[in-house]
Amino acid sequence: MTCWLPAVNNERPAGDEGANVTRPIFQPSDDEARILINRLQSINAAHPLNQRDHGPFVRAFVRAVYEATGKTFSPVIYRRLLDAYAPDRRPSTSTLERAKQSLLNELDLEREGAAEIASADALHLGALIRNAVFEAVGAYPVHPPHVAGSSASPGTDVAFWRERAAESERAVAEAQAQAARLAGELLAARASFDAASAELAAARNQIRDQAAQIGKLAAEFEQARLFSMRAIDDARGETRAWRERCASVEAQAVARAREDNILLETFRQLAYQRGAAIPPVLQKGPK
Repeated sequence: MTCWLPAVNNERPAGDEGANVTRPIFQPSDDEARILINRLQSINAAHPLNQRDHGPFVRAFVRAVYEATGKTFSPVIYRRLLDAYAPDRRPSTSTLERAKQSLLNELDLEREGAAEIASADALHLGALIRNAVFEAVGAYPVHPPHVAGSSASPGTDVAFWRERAAESERAVAEAQAQAARLAGELLAARASFDAASAELAAARNQIRDQAAQIGKLAAEFEQARLFSMRAIDDARGETRAWRERCASVEAQAVARAREDNILLETFRQLAYQRGAAIPPVLQKGPK
């Protein structure tokens, strides 16, 4: 199915700001959308959502768009594609621009590498071509075929060998094209391997940093736990001291009250002996 994309702002070509020239709105075809969706399944699995670092996903997404369409686009177009196919990804414009430039550099390296590999392997390629030609020639009789009862003619030989030469040239061209494709695929695989290695190294560094942060957090948590335990022990000791002090004060108060009662009773007896009046409360007898 065709994935509808919102209209992209019209862009003017560089160096033609005054001309009233606009580019048509880009919208992928059904086949391009299908290829991009299939690529996104593996890309999302390889690069889970990370709000702090969209770089690896954006580089893979820009490569997938190129593989689906055969073109590169501006960050505005890439953002529209992300809104349509990966709305949860929100990279910055600078991240999109860096990913595009990285793709352009990789494509240049792939083209240069394909030419270098083809040039470096010219001798080996020539041997392969010769073997292919020999195999193709060996599939035919050494001499041109003759019709029974007829005599050979020079024109027949020329036509036969001309056809054989054309077949050999086609085989050579096919072998060269296949060698160029294989060289490009090899360089692309090397570039992908280098990018994956860089991402792996970055992930390892991030894991190392996170492990260091976790170690710091563990040390801080241990210090907080020790401080809390000391505070609890101090509170327990202070509570115990106050409890003991309260018990001592209570015991002293009880002893003093007992002494006061004894002194009161003694002075009351002396007062009664000297003729002091007995209070009415003490004069009441049992009912």
